[in-house]
Amino acid sequence: MLRLIRIRNLALIRELEIEFGNGLNLLTGETGSGKSILVDALGLLLGARSSQEMIRSDCGTAVIEGVFEIDPGGSVAAKLAECGFESDDNTVLIRREISASGRNRAYINSNLANVSLLKAVGERLADIHGQQEQRSLLELATHLEWLDHFGGNEALLKKVRDSYRRVAGIASQLQSLEMNEQERLRRIDVLQFQIAEIQGVNPKPGEKEALEAERDFLSNREKILSLAGDMYATLYESESSVLAGINRIERLLDQLEGYDSQWGTHREALQDCRYKLEDVAYAARDYASRTDFNPERLEQVEQRLFGLEKLTRKYGASSNDIIEYQERCSRELDGLLSYAQSSTRLAEELKRQLSVYSELAHELSQKRHRAAERLVQDIRKEFAALAMERMQLQVEFKPNRDEGDGERIPAFYGLDGIDHVEFLIAPNKGEEMKPLAKIASGGELSRLMLSIKSLCGGEEKGRTLVFDEVDAGIGGRAAEAVGKRLKDISTENQVLCVTHLPQIAAFALHHFNVHKKVVGGRTETVVRRLNDQERIQELSRMLGGENITAATRGFAEELLEHSAELHNKEVK
Repeated sequence: MLRLIRIRNLALIRELEIEFGNGLNLLTGETGSGKSILVDALGLLLGARSSQEMIRSDCGTAVIEGVFEIDPGGSVAAKLAECGFESDDNTVLIRREISASGRNRAYINSNLANVSLLKAVGERLADIHGQQEQRSLLELATHLEWLDHFGGNEALLKKVRDSYRRVAGIASQLQSLEMNEQERLRRIDVLQFQIAEIQGVNPKPGEKEALEAERDFLSNREKILSLAGDMYATLYESESSVLAGINRIERLLDQLEGYDSQWGTHREALQDCRYKLEDVAYAARDYASRTDFNPERLEQVEQRLFGLEKLTRKYGASSNDIIEYQERCSRELDGLLSYAQSSTRLAEELKRQLSVYSELAHELSQKRHRAAERLVQDIRKEFAALAMERMQLQVEFKPNRDEGDGERIPAFYGLDGIDHVEFLIAPNKGEEMKPLAKIASGGELSRLMLSIKSLCGGEEKGRTLVFDEVDAGIGGRAAEAVGKRLKDISTENQVLCVTHLPQIAAFALHHFNVHKKVVGGRTETVVRRLNDQERIQELSRMLGGENITAATRGFAEELLEHSAELHNKEVK
């Protein structure tokens, strides 16, 4: 869960630091005060896309840092260990820098990380639910995703997807084989010509490179012999040769040893130097007689390289590339020549893989139907808790949309199985079930999202759940029900909620006020944690506006007491 967030130079925020606690954390404030900026900042820590426009004007870099507490045996710790970002104190420090120059950086536990890793870790740390996610409830693909999450079908779904990819791959191979006969024969002629051309030269692995080195050697015969002669003269033959100098050093050593015997210890090292230098000198002297500089060999190398270089212009930069190309051509040619056998083999394999897919997909479909029955039963309790007792939900199954080609692969076979799922609702008992998009209001969508997320949000506890404007379109009794449900969810997960409704804010365990003030001639967003008296003042403002009366203050106090009583009654 999120313990601390520190933000600098982001939008209206100059610099602020907030410590969040367990349970329900509420953010309230006037419209435009900057509450959503805090949600956006947390989104950046979790891997959301950044923009230079988010940087506070006249600033070069925006920085967001967050400290998360994690379960040492949970999915976050496992993901960090997998990537080499282990944490010793069960905390994760994430830092995101957004630069006006475009050089953005992200760090996990002080180690540089890319955004994809940030997303992988972030989706295990927290979930952010806002108006966009509510709209996603209207997308049918989301319905199937929720149902699979609720039913714990992830492992079986992966098998279904892997099986479908194998089926689609084989079908694609079959389609490639079933080209028209004329094109197939043309391709056979091209492949046979190319293979014959390569076989005519018959390149060997690494041959071109070896011949190029030999050509360079043979082409520089005079220079090589001259260098070897100079080396022999320098070491041995000239009057000022190195070995002549060794002789002089030996004589000096003899004289020194006559005065001081310790110089005798260097005689052996000097002899070793002489022997090694003599070996080099004799090798240079004999080099010409032992080295073949046959002009005929140079011509042979040039001719062989000419043939190889003709092939490299067509088939690859090296001998190995040419050989690999020949092998690919041979395999393709074998496939085209044995078209009937390959087609039969692939058709049989496709039939077998379709059978495997069908078995897995039907098993998944059965699990989905059972999960749908449980979901309908469980969500009735959620509706009751959110003042929607009369609302009914139904999970409708239809054949999958056309994904297969209808010829080799049945049209209702798809990557996610054979099911097409849609959530239908009826706001009142006895009414006709209709799609969410045709019947649900904004407030109903908010509460539906909260209901479904509480049931389908995953089994791992201790996460941070962020609800931005979950109170859209609701009020009164429904708002109180949403606040109570958020409080209930916060017993197992940390909840951060942005709200405009005092009925929801009254359930907060930690209440923060977001407001704007002018500092040094510039407007900036400030966040302050409220004490008990300040909470009454904030709720009074939310109830009655800026002109707070004794009546609104009394109502705020009653609202806090009522929320506490509701929660305590539920706990008992």
